[in-house]
Amino acid sequence: MAWNAILTYQVFSNSPRQNDGSDVTENVVVDYSTDLSEMADNVRASIVTVMARSNGLRHMCSGIIFAEEEDDVFIFTSDQIVSDGAELTVYFDSSAAAEAEVAAVDSVTGSALLKVRPGFDVTVMKLAAADVIRQGEYAAVMGGRSPVTNSAPVSFGVISQPGQRRIAAGSLWFSSIIDCDAVSIQEMTGGPLMNVGGQLLGMIVSRSVSGDRMTCALSVAEMQLLYEEFKADGRASRGSLGISVRPVADMLPYEKSERDIRLDLLTGVLVTYIAENTETETILHTGDILVSMDGEEITDDDALRTMLYSHAAGDTVVLSILRKGESQEVSVVLE
Repeated sequence: MAWNAILTYQVFSNSPRQNDGSDVTENVVVDYSTDLSEMADNVRASIVTVMARSNGLRHMCSGIIFAEEEDDVFIFTSDQIVSDGAELTVYFDSSAAAEAEVAAVDSVTGSALLKVRPGFDVTVMKLAAADVIRQGEYAAVMGGRSPVTNSAPVSFGVISQPGQRRIAAGSLWFSSIIDCDAVSIQEMTGGPLMNVGGQLLGMIVSRSVSGDRMTCALSVAEMQLLYEEFKADGRASRGSLGISVRPVADMLPYEKSERDIRLDLLTGVLVTYIAENTETETILHTGDILVSMDGEEITDDDALRTMLYSHAAGDTVVLSILRKGESQEVSVVLE
C-alpha cells in the first residue's frame, strides 16, 4: 500500500437521526487511499483534551464533543480521568480552556460524561450509523491537542468484526465494542474511533499495548444509549443477561447450515457465550436463539441492548427462544 497516496473516496449518503435532532450522514467508502489529512482537519474541532489535577499530579486523556444543548456542551471521555476531588479542565483544539463538571460516570462501560460552558460555538462530532460498521473497514483514531506539546496524535487501521466485551473486571455486562489495529497511546483514551469520512464509530476505552496492537472502542450505538440514560438519571441503569450474542441476520448461509438454523430466519440473536455462576447459565444454553423479550421482537443485538437498558438488575423478563428449532418461553432475573 502506498502510504503517501492522496486520499480520495466516493461516498453514498443516507439520513437517520443525529444526537442533536439533525440528520446523520452515513458514509460508505468505495474508493480510498491513506492520506487522512483532510479528515483530520475536519474533525479536530470536535476532539478535546481533558486534564485532571489532583494532589499535585496531572493526568490527561482525550474527549469527544457529543452534544450541545443551549449553553451546555456535553463531552464523552474515559472514566479513568475522573477521580474524587480532581479539578477537570477541557482544552479545545484552539487551546481555549473551560472548567468541566462531571455529569455522569459509568465504570461498567469505561465512560464518563462531562458538562462545560465554553462561551463560544463548538462543533459536535457527526455520528456514523451503527448498522453500517463492517469488519475490514478502514478507520482512524485521534487524540486531543495537548496543551503541553501542541500535538494531536492520529493513527490509522482496520476494524475487526463489531462484537461484545466485558470492559470492567467482574462485570456481567457485555458492552458493544469495536476493535481496531490502529496504534493508540494513553492520551488518546476517551478520543474517537472514526471512519475515513470523519464520523464517530466509537470512543477509545483501552489503548493498544506491546504485543497487542488492538485498540478497543465503545460503539457509538451504546454511547447514544448511555447519553440518554445520563441525561435522564445522571447514571446508567440496565439489567444484564450475562451473555454474548450474534445477530442471526449477519450469519452467512454456511454458518446457519452448520447450526441447523433456517436460512430464511433473519431476526433474533444467537447466544454464543454465557458467563459462569449466573442464573442465566441455568436457563439458557449456547446455541439458543433469542426471539423476543416480554413480547417485543429482538431484531438484532442493538435491539436487545436497548431493551436491557430499559430494565434494571433484579427485573424479571420473559424470553421467547428457539432451541434446536423448537419454540420455548423462559423467565430470567436480570443481573
